[in-house]
Amino acid sequence: MNQTQCALSDLIFDTIKNIQKHNPGEIVNWIARNLIAKYSLANDYYYTTQKTKDHIDSLGLDISKRGNKKKSNGYTFEHPIPAKVVFEELLMAESREKVDEILRFSDRVVILSAEEDSLLTAAKLRRSMPENWRFFDNLYARYDKIGLKVLKTKIEMSGAIKR
Repeated sequence: MNQTQCALSDLIFDTIKNIQKHNPGEIVNWIARNLIAKYSLANDYYYTTQKTKDHIDSLGLDISKRGNKKKSNGYTFEHPIPAKVVFEELLMAESREKVDEILRFSDRVVILSAEEDSLLTAAKLRRSMPENWRFFDNLYARYDKIGLKVLKTKIEMSGAIKR
């Protein structure tokens, strides 16, 4: 966990506690989901698939530069566990340690081509995990379901966080 993620972790914990106490409604829930997404995006390392790596290389772009992510470049930053699913798990957390455990487990970003990303939508896995999946099970369960293989190589990222 880097310095930015430490700060975001504090914000997430405080926001979840606020929601548990006050049940303020969708606007605060939306803020929490965005903080969760930003937490992973702040990670110093991302992952990708071979197809996406080849696509980005064919464009002559540096995959490690967050600023190169544009819709016109045909790739996106994707969370293996959607922020909505992480949020729902965090709402049940009863301690700071549990919040941190959930955030650590879900702290991953995968760079996917637009084509690969569209497979999630087609499989109705855009904002959910496969049926019978439980938190702390296979992090890549959605990708396995649609046949995507994430490379083990970490990509050290640079530049401002982009969602």
